[in-house]
Amino acid sequence: MTDESSSAGLRASQDKLALDQLRLALKNLAPNWWLMPLFGVIICVMFAKWASVPVLAGWWCALTIGGAPLGYVAASFARVPPDITPERRWLTMATGAYFLFTIAWSSQALVFWNHGDPLNHMLIMLLVGCTLSGNSALVGASRPLTITGYVVYGSMLVGLPLQEGGLEYYGLSLLALLYVGYLAWMSRQIYTTARDMLLLRDDKNDLIDALAGSKVESDRAREHAEAASRAKSEFLANMSHELRTPLNAILGFSETIYSGVIGPDKHGEYARIIHQSGHMLLTLINDILDLARIEAGGLKLRETDVDLASLIADSVPLMEVRARDGQIDLHTEVARGLPPVRADERALKQVLLNLLSNAVKFTQPGGSVICFAWLSVEGTPVFGVRDTGVGIALDDQQHVFQNFGQGRHDVVTLDKGTGLGLPIVKGLIEAHGGTVVLQSEAGEGTVVTVTLPVERVVRAPELKAAS
Repeated sequence: MTDESSSAGLRASQDKLALDQLRLALKNLAPNWWLMPLFGVIICVMFAKWASVPVLAGWWCALTIGGAPLGYVAASFARVPPDITPERRWLTMATGAYFLFTIAWSSQALVFWNHGDPLNHMLIMLLVGCTLSGNSALVGASRPLTITGYVVYGSMLVGLPLQEGGLEYYGLSLLALLYVGYLAWMSRQIYTTARDMLLLRDDKNDLIDALAGSKVESDRAREHAEAASRAKSEFLANMSHELRTPLNAILGFSETIYSGVIGPDKHGEYARIIHQSGHMLLTLINDILDLARIEAGGLKLRETDVDLASLIADSVPLMEVRARDGQIDLHTEVARGLPPVRADERALKQVLLNLLSNAVKFTQPGGSVICFAWLSVEGTPVFGVRDTGVGIALDDQQHVFQNFGQGRHDVVTLDKGTGLGLPIVKGLIEAHGGTVVLQSEAGEGTVVTVTLPVERVVRAPELKAAS
């Protein structure tokens, strides 16, 4: 199969080169449609003493008609854009049109040949010889046209003296044969030069395209690197606050207890604050480690049969206190009869908690957060979180799934987060072969939809849920 592909590619390359060479030849022949009839008038005047007016007029008409197809093909081919490879049929059309023209033009040698008249013979041999020389220069770039010209004009140049006979004419025929051979060698040089020039041009164009493509890739990589650098700088600046806050609380309250400045009645409250700060610090470190594992490809899924409805029922209450404190309506929309899915339960729970945490964090008092789940028409499990919060501007949506990326929001919150939530969600779901889609508008809320592959459904659904 590889050899066939390579052979087809080679043939395509050779066809393109042949058509490019044909373009050069036809460009040289383009003026023939009006120039050759003009030359024909001059020739008719020259041979008026050897041919009658009807013969002269007939030959001129034949020349004009015979050259018309070549003019048409040359003009039509010139309109084909240079960056488009024409069909191979152009080679056949051009060769046929050029053959018809050479027959029409060289027919003067047969029509005007006057036996026993050396002056007549000299003029005809001179015209055919000059025509053959011109053929070498004009169409030498195209092998099919060059061969056609040498077959027709060469046959005339070598064969005409033979019909007269005699040593002088035989010698002239031999000289004509050598002349044809020499011009053929010259035509080969022209053909080789044209071919090498076109190959060099194609190589140059390929190199320019490759350099342009490399520049685009380099610019894109540089932009990504700069964006990643900016995101990590912002992350580190934000992370310093995130890490210092619980650490300061732990150190401050533990030092207060240790110093004995306060009474035992405060120990319980301070211990609770220390515990909460430690839990916050542990959660932050776990997020960083999770993201590191995802980036390194070291995340291993512990797959079991997971009931999405039960998972949501267990996850949503964990956010109820924060939602109630923020005066946010938190509820669920879960379709009945959802089948179990084969997945990592801890990973899916982390996805839900991250999405719920973001939704509650950026939803203003009086708003609502909905955790939903259903089956799509295709039978794929779909779940996610929808809120009526501040939303994310369109320009920022491409950043929120990048590591350490955060979208700009129209409100200021006490806890803006670390920018790790959605990248972790994306990494965990992609590890399951699923997709995450974010839909949001500034001031209009946000919907994050997670879709798992249908192959992860453990059994066929008994009820088809409506989306």
